Amino acid sequence: MRRYDVVFIALSNLPDTEISEIVERYQTMVTERKGLIIKIEKWGKRKLAYDIKKQNMGFYVLFDFAGDSHIVDEVERNLKIDDKILKFLTVKTAEEITAEEVEAIIAAAAKAKEPAEEGEKTAAETAVAAETPEATPETKEEEK
Repeated sequence: MRRYDVVFIALSNLPDTEISEIVERYQTMVTERKGLIIKIEKWGKRKLAYDIKKQNMGFYVLFDFAGDSHIVDEVERNLKIDDKILKFLTVKTAEEITAEEVEAIIAAAAKAKEPAEEGEKTAAETAVAAETPEATPETKEEEK
């Protein structure tokens, strides 16, 4: 198996339910052909760098999956004929990946999303706290 990233841009004026249906359709397409979904990220609406099919906004979605080249061929074929898709890009990110490695990646991602125990700060919270300067007594007096 190989690992692939597929990023596609859908029409921005589609309702959320229709975006979810599109994502589910391509997810099903991968899993029915014995591919393994690693992650799916909805990046949301963003302004395009240039107009595509007279559209200046698009809804970005990332698919990260492992499978064979016939899966990519079928996904790309469907993306080409789908009128709701403006553009797509497929990138092979790993030449060889085993099912065990995929499971380990998925488990690590799930563990990273779990909320931290009470009293512990997540890495993001720690980084934000480090970047935020503490108010010193002098600055508090100056603000008054």
